[in-house]
Amino acid sequence: MSSVPEASILVVTYNRLRMLKECLTSILTNTEGVDYELIVWNNASEDGTKEYLDELAEKNSQVKPVHSEKNIGVNAVAETVKLAKGFYLIEMDDDVLKVPKGWLKEMIRAFKKLPRAGYLGANVVQDEYTDGAKPPLYYYQIVDYGDGVVIEHGPTGGWCTITSREVINKIGNFLQIPGRIFFAEDGDFVNRCLQNGYHVGIIRNVVVYHATGVKINKKYGYLDICKLKYSDDPAYKPWLEATLKEMGEVK
Repeated sequence: MSSVPEASILVVTYNRLRMLKECLTSILTNTEGVDYELIVWNNASEDGTKEYLDELAEKNSQVKPVHSEKNIGVNAVAETVKLAKGFYLIEMDDDVLKVPKGWLKEMIRAFKKLPRAGYLGANVVQDEYTDGAKPPLYYYQIVDYGDGVVIEHGPTGGWCTITSREVINKIGNFLQIPGRIFFAEDGDFVNRCLQNGYHVGIIRNVVVYHATGVKINKKYGYLDICKLKYSDDPAYKPWLEATLKEMGEVK
């Protein structure tokens, strides 16, 4: 790998080692045709994450762990951007368990193809455990740009999302709120992209498995972390309470 990679994959993690292992294994196995670095910000995890990342970095030169002394939550997204060397910046949640072969090369190709691309997310698998955090299709305007690039213009989140250094330089880094752990740094970035005339949306033909939500977190043993995340956001709290009740977690 050269000293200046084409892309930087940025992962923030906290006490979800089982998911993180699947996430990073899939990235390292399926990322090809792109010179990249993989920056993993460890938010003071206490579940063996530090030891795992240090061992992984010894075997893979692309992996660059950052061990924070305290949990700064999603404030870490902006911190990883500050450390990144790549022109293309990929914000990746630690619960993205699977990416397809050649996913990053295809995301970069789609980003280049779309005029004034600002923030484009990968498409997601939707099954009995998770909806991938993607809204229903009627929220999107679908446009075929040719050469297999189809963009669903509409809502996206930071589960597996590409932007560029050029966009960051124009609209600024991701939001930080010192003292807060969970907040919509991705939603704020979307709004600033739109305000500055950049496009946001979903790359239809790059499909990842984003293991978000209560059901899948219960399956992996991370229900308490999931409840903490969603109960901290008033927009998600009613959904969280209803889902927990449906699952028999609360009466």
